[in-house]
Amino acid sequence: MPPRPTVFDGMGAAITAAFGNVDAVFTIDGVSQPAVRARLRQRRDIDLGDEGGQAIEGTRHALAVDARLLAVPPVTGRDSVTISGTSYRIGNRLDDGRAMLRFILDGDI
Repeated sequence: MPPRPTVFDGMGAAITAAFGNVDAVFTIDGVSQPAVRARLRQRRDIDLGDEGGQAIEGTRHALAVDARLLAVPPVTGRDSVTISGTSYRIGNRLDDGRAMLRFILDGDI
């Protein structure tokens, strides 16, 4: 991955310090990492189902973490994160290329 632009140095830490609402413990390749402050958001999605255009509503949970904290080792979909004592599988990893890594979580929160 190319280095992040220097203008974003420290921005991830500032975002999680200001807006962080959970402490997350990532388990990467079976090894538990130190807790990091993160921002957990719930987003409602409405999509049309295949049969007759029926609207289907669901929720998705995104966890945002300072990218510098999880740069090595990389977090993949086989890993998990524990929030408030409950573990969730990481469904997808999104890198904004600036200051934050976002993870879409599987499971009910």
